Amino acid sequence: MRLKTNIIFLYADSMKRDLSTCYILAKVLNKFGYKTFICCRRNFNFLLRYFEPKQLFLLGQVNMLPLQAINSFEFENTFIYFMPAEGFAANGEYEQMYPKSLNYDFIQTIFFWGKRPLEWFKNNRSYTKRNLLRRIGYARMSIAKEYAAIVERNQKKIGFVGRFPAMNDLYKRGAIDFFLSDDTVLERERLRLRQDVESKAISCYMELIDFIIKNTDYTISFRPHPNEDIRSYDGLAKRFGNRFEINQAFDVAEWMASCYSIIALASSSFIDAHEVKTPVICIDSIIGTTDSTLIFDPALDIMYEACHLPSTIEEAKTLLINNKLQSVSSKKFESVLDENYRGETDAIFEGIIDEILVNTSKPDLVDHFYKYLINLFDFLFSTKCFINRENSLQFDYSYFYHPISISLKNISSTIGARINLSARKSEPL
Repeated sequence: MRLKTNIIFLYADSMKRDLSTCYILAKVLNKFGYKTFICCRRNFNFLLRYFEPKQLFLLGQVNMLPLQAINSFEFENTFIYFMPAEGFAANGEYEQMYPKSLNYDFIQTIFFWGKRPLEWFKNNRSYTKRNLLRRIGYARMSIAKEYAAIVERNQKKIGFVGRFPAMNDLYKRGAIDFFLSDDTVLERERLRLRQDVESKAISCYMELIDFIIKNTDYTISFRPHPNEDIRSYDGLAKRFGNRFEINQAFDVAEWMASCYSIIALASSSFIDAHEVKTPVICIDSIIGTTDSTLIFDPALDIMYEACHLPSTIEEAKTLLINNKLQSVSSKKFESVLDENYRGETDAIFEGIIDEILVNTSKPDLVDHFYKYLINLFDFLFSTKCFINRENSLQFDYSYFYHPISISLKNISSTIGARINLSARKSEPL
């Protein structure tokens, strides 16, 4: 028998992509007397085995969520809310992101980022509660604007965005493992192209890093992809000393706001850079991989509208030492943001909380005891991962081993101060 609880479970599928949204929601809800717990892949199955929360908020790609765990239990008394982690994609990618075989009626409310993904879902997937589909907006855009206002830019720090999960897999799987696990010729071809892009890109990165070290007094800040093994870059830290850092901030926007400029392959993180007004230098044309990148991820085409796109390595070096470099974008890019990332209002967190509070209750005495048990379990589990140096601790959030930055705390307070729950319904229907 599972224990029923009023603790609101907030599931962040990726620490460096989804955590800050869940953290801000948790801080606001805690401020007004509700109890929350941020779950992750590491502890989610265990928690659902023993607890039946009245509220479950899921943030991530639906085809990567722990749906087996969710479908293994009865959720007659649980209201499940879902916010997709990807709001802009080609139609073929939406087909994969929202599997047609899945029955979506177990979800109470779906919070889409923009108009286009919401309309695609309406037109292509079965969902009986269509009046509960919401165009809420991209929370990280709202968060990025807050970072832009409070984070000081370092004029002598150049950021490098890591996008090498196929070469530097978090779980140390080799290239052959990926090829053998892919089911179709198209999937294998996309993987081959991706590995080709990554090998060319890391070679280009090293040439630019050597140039910066030898010709400037700038520091280099490297931010690995969440699915990479960060220990692979320890050698660069030893080689370049205090002029090289590995960035581990939860939010890419917080990190980008602190850099003078960013070096990257085409990436959706260009949206965060755009919001914090940090110039991006994209190397795709230099290494001749724009065509293969678009085969791997067609939606990245629009990201070329929000970056400097040098055609030679020498042109990139010139941009690197340009002390008047500005962020760029186009009307086409702004239009994509309006259609795919902006909600009907700017009140993203208010909108999510409004939905959750319709069906929730304040915690009772037993919930305080349950929260103690959950915290104890998570401490023991995350400590085991820490001692054994398990890679899951790199990907999954721990209350005990991942301190929250001062900037994120300040942003949470700022957003929380704008929300007045006293005027909102806080008891169940």
